[in-house]
Amino acid sequence: MRSMLGRRNSPKWRARKTLAAPTGRRGRQYEDWCKGVGVEPLSGDPGTVALYLSHLSIKVQPVTLKARLAAISVAHRLAGRTLDTRHEAIRLILRGASREKGLAPKRQARPLHYSALPALMDTFDRTPLGIRDKCLVLIGFAAALRRTEIADLDIKHVTIAAEGVTITLPRAKGDRLGRGESVFVSRHDDDRLCPVKALEDWLDYCGSAPGPVFLRANRNNTFRSTGISEKTVNRIVKAHVGTLGLDASDYSGHSLRAGLATSAAEVGCDLKAIMIQTRLKSARQAMIYIRDAERRRRSVTKQLFASGAVAEPGAPAASTWHAPSTRTTPDH
Repeated sequence: MRSMLGRRNSPKWRARKTLAAPTGRRGRQYEDWCKGVGVEPLSGDPGTVALYLSHLSIKVQPVTLKARLAAISVAHRLAGRTLDTRHEAIRLILRGASREKGLAPKRQARPLHYSALPALMDTFDRTPLGIRDKCLVLIGFAAALRRTEIADLDIKHVTIAAEGVTITLPRAKGDRLGRGESVFVSRHDDDRLCPVKALEDWLDYCGSAPGPVFLRANRNNTFRSTGISEKTVNRIVKAHVGTLGLDASDYSGHSLRAGLATSAAEVGCDLKAIMIQTRLKSARQAMIYIRDAERRRRSVTKQLFASGAVAEPGAPAASTWHAPSTRTTPDH
């Protein structure tokens, strides 16, 4: 037992746990790659790390390369090894990946705007599956939940009151210490659009026994005791958006979260309120949604076209633009 505890307190053991803990399966990929090419993962050799990043750059974005490099660097420090992350070999790979793929984030799902919800609600029938899916969309939208948070939502993390529902997320993205976060969703005056009423309807059907909120469905429209997957969230959103005549390929489960943030920005909600509802720690991330909303609201073409400032046929123009003369004064 003491020898086991000694190994677990060793720098090398802590370093290997660091490789796995922040990135899970992806952290193990680095170790597996090193084993495959016959090198030590924590050797401190910049060339080894550069080769791994080069191998990885074929299928991931530059921002992911930097995140993997950071995790590998921390693991080296815990093992008492030095890794020069500014070594020219590593910098060359990062610069090359940035030039080839660019630093701009990849295209994300289109936001599902609040104005589309009334029509979308008409696509849900009153079958048990329809009740579940309507609840999923409204709660996912109003609470700005990520796909994983929808799939992992548990009955014990939901508290319904007269004013609305409080949802506790025991471990959200970026919450490595597991402090947990809460989000509150108010009731809507229109029961058809009320996420709390939709949740109550679903729980009235499936009950409040401990376990996942959104149960996995069988082919005969009965439900298992296990929860749905992220893919199911995507599939539900795409299926119902498609019935509205929209391109389903533009939407995913993330459209619910993005739709709440974008819609809130368009009606004038401030940055702090949006960050609280979306649990975003970075104002820079929240500003992505606000900038998109501001761009549409403050569009000069929108203001121009709404002004109606178009001359009638045959009417003199308000002003005439003249090209600058290119004629020069002759020399005398």
